Amino acid sequence: MALVPSSAPIDGPVFAEVDMGSDSSALTVRATVVQASTVFYDTPATLGPEVDRLAALAGKYKVYLVMGVIERAGYTLYCTVLFFDSQGQYMGKHRKLMPTALERIIWGFGDGSTIPVFETPIGKMGALICWENKMPLLRTALYGKGIEIYCAPTADSRDIWQASMTHIALEGGCFVLSANQFCLRKDYPPPPEYVFGGTDDELSPDSVVCSGGSVIISPSGAVLAGPNYEREALISADLDLCEIARAKFDFDVVGHYSRPDILSLTVKDHPLNTVTFTSGAKVEGSQKL
Repeated sequence: MALVPSSAPIDGPVFAEVDMGSDSSALTVRATVVQASTVFYDTPATLGPEVDRLAALAGKYKVYLVMGVIERAGYTLYCTVLFFDSQGQYMGKHRKLMPTALERIIWGFGDGSTIPVFETPIGKMGALICWENKMPLLRTALYGKGIEIYCAPTADSRDIWQASMTHIALEGGCFVLSANQFCLRKDYPPPPEYVFGGTDDELSPDSVVCSGGSVIISPSGAVLAGPNYEREALISADLDLCEIARAKFDFDVVGHYSRPDILSLTVKDHPLNTVTFTSGAKVEGSQKL
């Protein structure tokens, strides 16, 4: 998912553009969702040096880039979204709070310290990953931070996912950009190295195993682009950020339509560490040796 000023120099394929002209208060943003397959089990073939390469791409094309990755910290893997600004600087990350089903035996659990919403010249942006978008309290945490451009990378290509994305756009009064991969059987390693479970059908190299469905939805629930179930593609739309104010005039889930006297949410946004060292702390009545 990418956003970029329209005044950026063009020296290659452009993933997205923002038409800001000379007026810094302009509120139209060009957003693009990239629907493409990974080169499975081959990170260098997919990207090259991972984070540095992503940062360089964001800086080269002057885009705000939101990218799903698998992050390693020590000996634990996390499903993570990375954020880069249009100058090619890493802004921060979100770690998936709740891995789904069998993902729990592979990925660690994120905590409240990585639920950011970044304030940028093109709007406040954040992301949740796949089925954690179904967690009402987690969505509310993003709404409370004023999210305007809500990114939802997923692996769910079912039609029902579109209903969830439309609901979130309406509920949050925000633009929703959902990205999914479009993958064929031949994009994966061949059997027996990689075998698909849950199907008795013989898969040909051109069998679709993930059909995408990437989409962009406005705060009013209108589908601006997509969903695309046909092929790898760039799904683009112009986002009129003034529409956010119009949507929230009708319904503001953390504003005039909230009832904090009855309902409230507390978010523990500090890191949760297993091991804490206190050797440098002063203890009353003790003598440091």
